Amino acid sequence: MTSQLTHLGTTFINFKNATYQWVDIKRFRLPEAPGDDHDALTLLIEHELYGDTYATDPGDDPHRHGPYWRNRITCGCFEATAADTEELRLRAWAEEHAALPDHLHAELERQLYRPLRTAEALYRLRDLGEDSFHDWGWVLGPFHELVLFDRTARALALVVASDD
Repeated sequence: MTSQLTHLGTTFINFKNATYQWVDIKRFRLPEAPGDDHDALTLLIEHELYGDTYATDPGDDPHRHGPYWRNRITCGCFEATAADTEELRLRAWAEEHAALPDHLHAELERQLYRPLRTAEALYRLRDLGEDSFHDWGWVLGPFHELVLFDRTARALALVVASDD
């Protein structure tokens, strides 16, 4: 497959509550003939904006992704998961260190939890272990990465939730 993903926009939610927690959501349009989920995950990993340490500008570091060396991430590192499992995991993470104000609850519901529940397919990047960390990958706290598919709308969303 030679088609590429088209970046549609990014939403960054900074908790601003002294926990250093944040959620980054990058939205993409799938190509006309995206192939299967494996093909789409490969396109995502190859996209220039996947080179994101979440400490510099997206696309500025082609060798790192989150805490990991990017060359350690393949589509085989993603596992299918269920929306209810991931929503519970993310809600627990989001409120682990401090109560969230109402406006942040509402924004997470609109930008994260609702799209999570309506995704037609959902994949989680498994923990690749510290041996896959890049030289300063330990800086990021718990690292949650999900890929949400809406095939009807030809859309893919990359969700990363972490702290630094």
